[in-house]
Amino acid sequence: MDLPIQIKKYIEKELNTISKNELQNNAKNISINYRKNEGKGKRLLKSENEALAYAISRMPATYGAVYNSLKHSIEIYNPNIKTVVDIGAGTGTGALAVNELLDIEEIQCLEREDSMQKIGKKIFDNYDNISKKAKWNKFDICKDEIKQKYDLVVVSYMLNEISNDKKNIIVEKLWKTCNKMLLIVEPGTMQGYNNIINAKKKLIEKGGKIVAPCKNNECKLQKSDWCNFSCRVQRTKIHKELKEGNVPYEDEKYIYLSVAKENINQTEKSRILRHPMIYSGFIKLKVCDKDEIKEIIITKKDKEKFKIARKSGAGDLI
Repeated sequence: MDLPIQIKKYIEKELNTISKNELQNNAKNISINYRKNEGKGKRLLKSENEALAYAISRMPATYGAVYNSLKHSIEIYNPNIKTVVDIGAGTGTGALAVNELLDIEEIQCLEREDSMQKIGKKIFDNYDNISKKAKWNKFDICKDEIKQKYDLVVVSYMLNEISNDKKNIIVEKLWKTCNKMLLIVEPGTMQGYNNIINAKKKLIEKGGKIVAPCKNNECKLQKSDWCNFSCRVQRTKIHKELKEGNVPYEDEKYIYLSVAKENINQTEKSRILRHPMIYSGFIKLKVCDKDEIKEIIITKKDKEKFKIARKSGAGDLI
């Protein structure tokens, strides 16, 4: 689920116009700001160079998280989605992931920060698959109203930036904007999980039908536990330098929730919650099914299921 190669090439070309020191400093500052100002709704970056540093350091991981979340959702429920809005779009990462998975006609990108919009527009202008479908508008979810409705509403890593007293109001606003499905993606932290659980309760109150990843309206995990999923993202040379990492990849942990407006036919399969534990002759899986959280063991005797389990990861159905 890597970013399209055209986009990666364009971003790296733009990065060549900025000194490595400035890029590294911007990437560090962005990371610090996100951690320090989590849930405070403050502005986290201002300049185009900061937005570029964000694009190279965060776009690949965010793209992977949104791509996987939507992929798992449409395995269960795949309505005829033609219009999409990416709210808090940043540099357009969520919209890009949606565009790769669905045959859509219109994507609206709503973003508060001018610098993010400018970089997002440039990225889209250099990628034919999305350039003619996408429109950008300045928008602050906490202050502005959305006048149009869309088949799919996507918000990624946004609730984490909203103050707690406004989160329920924002979730209701997102739900009103949605014609068919709402997809929320959050960091795979305890805070991200809590954001998802609270949004889930509010959306069920409003008549929402849970699509994924949950098998139950009420989470069956113990209060001291939480679930998240992971996607592996390949790092380019400049990505490794900005992250000051040696390995050629990073694992992004995320949590998500997709909710439908209409009744859906839920699968009888279980959702894998943890990375499979592979032993000699059997595989142990922690799964969420319609009744409980449990561990199941698949042995080599069940050849087909064992083969599937070996290739599965957290977040997959089995």
